[in-house]
Amino acid sequence: MASAATEREINKWRLWGVNRLLETNTSLVLVHEKTGKPPTLDLVKSIYYKDDEEAENLLEEAKSSLRDMDMKWVILGACDFLTSCPLRTSKDYDNVLLRRSDVFRTFGKTESQGMKLYIEASEALSRFRKIRDLNNLPISHFTKEYLPTDLMEYQSSTRKIESTTKDSPPMVQIDMTTSSDVFGLDNEPSNETRSAPRIPQTLFELIKHTSYKDYKASRQGWDDEHKLEEMEDEDMRYLVVKLSNGRLPETEKQWTKDSELDHSIIGFLSFMITQEEDENVVYIYEIHISDHFRDCGLGRHLFKMVEHIGKATGMDKSMLTVFKRNTYARQWYTSRGYEEDEISPRPRKLRGGRSIEPDYEILSKRLQEQGHKKVKS
Repeated sequence: MASAATEREINKWRLWGVNRLLETNTSLVLVHEKTGKPPTLDLVKSIYYKDDEEAENLLEEAKSSLRDMDMKWVILGACDFLTSCPLRTSKDYDNVLLRRSDVFRTFGKTESQGMKLYIEASEALSRFRKIRDLNNLPISHFTKEYLPTDLMEYQSSTRKIESTTKDSPPMVQIDMTTSSDVFGLDNEPSNETRSAPRIPQTLFELIKHTSYKDYKASRQGWDDEHKLEEMEDEDMRYLVVKLSNGRLPETEKQWTKDSELDHSIIGFLSFMITQEEDENVVYIYEIHISDHFRDCGLGRHLFKMVEHIGKATGMDKSMLTVFKRNTYARQWYTSRGYEEDEISPRPRKLRGGRSIEPDYEILSKRLQEQGHKKVKS
């Protein structure tokens, strides 16, 4: 996945922008419009942070990483500071109120370029805050707001599930939960997951059962700790599929004989509300259905749920990663309208004309009414 700016990075460069604004205009003798006194760095810190030490740390980080400076956040920080703390030049310098246009000229090559970067940063910050606010919602509130109750149950007409209730069709229940809730369960790990005692054994073992060979054949390989760390991400959400009044026919075998696992769980989908290349997306990390329940509509229903969430929360698109060797999965995704995304890795050219093909690709599907971005050639 492509990385997006973190809140710490954004705040670091916004704070640096204020610092540079004051340093750049020292010859003008700036004064606070309300107090008539020169602004101090302590004033800057108090506006952005209650913790002086944290502000100092961010400024030190900025000084040591100027090569990676993102000018749009610098400009936004300086402009936001002028809004909350209006500055004027002293009477000796015509008592002129500093404006955003002064910031644009100071940090941008031209005023128009500075304004363009400011608008870009403002829009990016708005998108970032939307993601943050969605991820901070309690799961009960999130579910009530963005997922209709009729999608939380799935009625199967297939003979793969036998009803345990007389005169009623077999049903499966789909629960949405967070990583913190999942890992808070009192699940004792099996020997293979001993390194992460809080891991929900069933979900982890289901991933290994369905995808271990694909991971093992890839360049990244399979790593228990890496997979567990990904599953535990604080923003990860899960749609867990359980049999509610259904059971396997007596003639069928369970996907596992491990008595420590929850045999009522027959599949799950995990996803995250996040950002990719300045777009807000719902990213599908995992979808796994136990062997017996494949091809009975559960996968389509889970995708319907997550795409509904993406549309309801205003995400630009739905995204996922698939191993190229898993041709069945890729064909299934493309039949659902997914196409190669522009950030999908390209072949890496080597000396002598050889190239290395990536063993995975990133697919996406637009959720809002707008044009598709072209895939890089």
